[in-house]
Amino acid sequence: METEPSAPTIGGESCDVQVKLKRDLSMWEVLMIGLGPTLGSTIFLLVGPGLEIAGPGLVLVFVLNFIVTLFTAMAYMELTSTFADTGGGYLWVKEGMPQPFGFLAGWMSWFGHCIVTSFYVIGFGMGVFWILEARGVHVPDSDLLIKSLSVAVCLVFLMINYRGTKETGKSSIVVAGLLIVIIVAFIVIGFVYLLDLPENNLGSVFDDPTTHGFAPILIAMGFTFIVFEGYEIISQCGEECKDPLKNVPRASMLCIIISTIIFILVALIAIGATDLAFNPATGHYDVGLDGQPITNSEDAIAKIAGIAMPGYGVILIGIGIILGTLAAINSTLFSSSRVSFAMGRDGALPRSFGKLHPKKNTPHIAIMASGAIIIVMTVALPIKDIAAVADIMFLLLFFFVNMTAITLRVKRPDMKRHYLMPLFPWVPIIGIITKLVLAIGLWWQFQNAWFLAIGWVTVGLGIYYYYGGKKTIETVQPEDVCKKGIIDTLAEKPEDKRYRILVSLVDDEQQELVKFAALVARVEDADLNVTTVIELPSGTPLGSLKYKDTAPYIKMVEKVKKASEVELIKSRGTVLISHTASEAIIDTIKEDKVNLLIMGWRGAARDNWILGSTIDRLVHTANCDVVLMKTANLKKELKKILVISSPEWHATNALGYAILLAKRDEAEITIFSASTTDAHMAVQKDYAKRLSDICNTHGIEHDVKVIKTNSIERAILAEYQDYDLVAMGASNESERRAFDFGRLQDRLAKTIDKPILMVKKVKNID
Repeated sequence: METEPSAPTIGGESCDVQVKLKRDLSMWEVLMIGLGPTLGSTIFLLVGPGLEIAGPGLVLVFVLNFIVTLFTAMAYMELTSTFADTGGGYLWVKEGMPQPFGFLAGWMSWFGHCIVTSFYVIGFGMGVFWILEARGVHVPDSDLLIKSLSVAVCLVFLMINYRGTKETGKSSIVVAGLLIVIIVAFIVIGFVYLLDLPENNLGSVFDDPTTHGFAPILIAMGFTFIVFEGYEIISQCGEECKDPLKNVPRASMLCIIISTIIFILVALIAIGATDLAFNPATGHYDVGLDGQPITNSEDAIAKIAGIAMPGYGVILIGIGIILGTLAAINSTLFSSSRVSFAMGRDGALPRSFGKLHPKKNTPHIAIMASGAIIIVMTVALPIKDIAAVADIMFLLLFFFVNMTAITLRVKRPDMKRHYLMPLFPWVPIIGIITKLVLAIGLWWQFQNAWFLAIGWVTVGLGIYYYYGGKKTIETVQPEDVCKKGIIDTLAEKPEDKRYRILVSLVDDEQQELVKFAALVARVEDADLNVTTVIELPSGTPLGSLKYKDTAPYIKMVEKVKKASEVELIKSRGTVLISHTASEAIIDTIKEDKVNLLIMGWRGAARDNWILGSTIDRLVHTANCDVVLMKTANLKKELKKILVISSPEWHATNALGYAILLAKRDEAEITIFSASTTDAHMAVQKDYAKRLSDICNTHGIEHDVKVIKTNSIERAILAEYQDYDLVAMGASNESERRAFDFGRLQDRLAKTIDKPILMVKKVKNID
């Protein structure tokens, strides 16, 4: 969504400091967050029960589900390309439909994510049990062990999310990658096993899969529908994803396609390897393997793996389901807490749900409430009922989302949609009908799941009408976008100028940094953007900050950027909200096509860092020129500037900026060069003369010193004491991660107790 919000106000006066969310999850990271649950518990636990319901028609089930899912997926893609906030379906339905539908959408989405998390934590317990069983360990009460392990892993992840999650997207990529390796291994070995069998059951896939009616196909479609739940999880990542209006729809479609392909291949192996016999008494298929019946259908994939890969197959699948659970729990717990957090923030749930922990900066109440629901469902329900309830919740949610896609086209035609679904309104209408049919179809076999779903909706309506929810939702108005401090990342673009400068601030004592930037901006006729970053813990939603949280940073930027006025330059101000400061600045450099990054440095660095964690990352990843300045004790008027000269240091870059300062303050420049050999002395003199000629061209008073010494470092340290500023350029060593500007430059920067200006060009070519 593109907006042109008014500037926030401070003390009643307008300011022109913009606040931006800087999202830190890439499209691939968001895709893995959605794929993790699909590739984990669902693929190992739902194929067996699906086989029991639909038999050889399971492949048709997944093909039809893929088609049915596309209709709703296109609605999701249009809505996520329009809205990029945390909350997903809840926020869309609240915006597009009258109450209580918005409240119910959030209420069902919250419960749906909670109960599907219960499904995944039970998967963890079953994975451990399979491994123990494969190793010959006797377990007297398997159900108690599975439930206990499930609750334990849930408590662990609740604590992780309470304390603040660690790089959800990046860890999901690793886990999903390992899962893909395990699944591909199972698929390859599974097909090899089928080819070695004297006779397999694959031919039944191509016979009439509806021999026993379409009802088993319909029930299996509804029961296995949560395998496509990944794109709903992806929609919850809007506030965390880079370029969400484009990347979230792309990730959603990829998630659906990859999920379908994998499930069809696994279903083919399951059908080919098992003995299937329709039982008229139960209306289901009796599933057998190698002449033995499979009593628990959710064990089917593990048992097939045990025969296809003797000795390690069950263990491999157990490891796979454990890995899948680790990826899935974090994703769905993240999503469930974000939905209830968004509802609390809006007033649809008690306000405490929308508050952050004062120290951890995580939505702790939302996380713990979600955890309580997850644990109760895990202990109280069998795994098939848990899956069925999750299916019903998401099918009803998707029903509302399709309705919303239609109403928002009418209600908000002004909003920019980066993706428009084709064949509107027929696509969402078909989505509405198919989701309702699948949900109703589950009644034939899973009445208990429907009773629980109806009970949850009834409780929600009770809260809405009788506990004050209706009054809260109808009276709470969204905060003014400027006072809230959250402005869309697409709201403002830099001036259309050839050269662009970005100044990164860390405190309000860096006016000299901005003055220098303004001097360069005046010479280059550049756009000047003064920015600072609010760095949040990774578990804190980016959109959670209010105006009171951002106001000190807005005021700081507004105060410091006024220093540019001494050069008659009007600068912009930006406050970035991100989980990682360096990534926020890098994204801004890319988006604004910045030519020069200017940073301040306090002169100290923690252990294991060269000049500082953020500085080290930016020096090596910024695709623009970089100037680092230590401005402490910098005089208002410079009298003497020392420029360290060496051909390997590309000192012309540093000299160029030194000349600007010298012209401004009528200062004198000393070009200083030191060498340890006579041969190198000649080279140094030639280069120093070249720099001297540049000074003459600009009419700068200067001196040249070229000396022979046993130690270049000691010679520079003996020389710098009498100067107001030391300027030096980077060497080719700076291309190596071990150094920021060069081996000697980095050491000098830490040792010299005078103001310093260091320069690194995008390409160190002089």
